[in-house]
Amino acid sequence: MSLRMEKVNKELQRQIMNIVQKEIDDPEMDFLSITRVITTSDLQESKVYFSLLDEKKYTKAKQILDRMRGFIRGILGKKVRLKTLPQLLFLPDESIKYSIDIHQKIEKLKRIDKRKDEG
Repeated sequence: MSLRMEKVNKELQRQIMNIVQKEIDDPEMDFLSITRVITTSDLQESKVYFSLLDEKKYTKAKQILDRMRGFIRGILGKKVRLKTLPQLLFLPDESIKYSIDIHQKIEKLKRIDKRKDEG
C-alpha cells in the first residue's frame, strides 16, 4: 500500500470515528471504535471496520451504520478533501475476537503442558 493510501485511510478512520462519536446519539453505539479503514486504490470504496465492547451489539450497530451511511458520508465530504469520496462499507472487525480466542487457546495448551510436566 502506498504512503498516500495509508494517509487517506488514517484520515478517513479519524474523521469517521469523530463523526460517530459526536453526531450519532444511540446507546447501541456506545464504546464503538473504528479500528481500520481500507480504501481501494481508485477511491471508489472504503471498507470501514468497527469494533464494540459488547459483541452482542454488532448486528444492531451494523444496521445503524448502514442506515446512517449517507449522513456520515455527507459530513465526511465536508471534512476530507478528496477528488472522489469513496462509498462506505461498514464491517465488524473480528480480528480482536480472533486474537483473544488464539490467546486463550495458547494459555490452555500451556496449562495442559504444565500438567504433563508435573505428572
